[in-house]
Amino acid sequence: MATSEVGLAQRRMWRATGNWIAKLKDYPGWREWNRSRIGHTFYFDDKFARSPESLGDFQFDYQTELEHSVVTRYLELLDAVASLRDIEWYFRRYPFTGTSVTRYTHLTHCCELYFGRFYQFKERLKNLFDAVKVAVPDHGLDVGRLIKQFDRNFKDEILARNTVHHRERFDDIAISRVFLTESILSAKSDPIERRVLQSRYRVVANEWTARIRRRAKHLDAYVEAVAEALLNACKFLDDSER
Repeated sequence: MATSEVGLAQRRMWRATGNWIAKLKDYPGWREWNRSRIGHTFYFDDKFARSPESLGDFQFDYQTELEHSVVTRYLELLDAVASLRDIEWYFRRYPFTGTSVTRYTHLTHCCELYFGRFYQFKERLKNLFDAVKVAVPDHGLDVGRLIKQFDRNFKDEILARNTVHHRERFDDIAISRVFLTESILSAKSDPIERRVLQSRYRVVANEWTARIRRRAKHLDAYVEAVAEALLNACKFLDDSER
């Protein structure tokens, strides 16, 4: 997402998280632990190199651990929105010609992945505010109202995700038409018939791409509100220029 599209609170929060992370370079043992972790990642399965043992999680002091949890979970929230936007490219590309993955199954998988991102965002939002509650017990934020508003605004996506997860595959009439078109084609189908299939696939893909863009902008509004709330509630988040 271009910088110009990011709200003021998110830009301030980006500086604040950057400032907080920069402080870690002086935390005892942090840089050494990260160097060892990088070495382990490169060589963990190399029989001819001495790989450091798995290090586990780095242990901060209690207050830093609480702050680290807030910062990390905020960044995970941003990642959920970025992951939603990535799905646009899955819809735009069909690289499975000649395999068992049909255009119909590709579209269905993409839709189910799309719905799952909203559940993921909601869970990460709840995890973030759980971390804030521990780090700043008297934060005074109306978290329940925000979650309820999210449920109302994204009820269709959440319902579809739950249906797919608990009961049945996602079903859509336009995608089903792609399935029927593919089903009647054969290896001997002429190029015109093939172009009909490609055209119907493209119509569906474009519709879902547009939907992703709209809904991602709605999620941006939530991230903006969350960033503003964190800057007000968490005094350890300093967004001053450095």
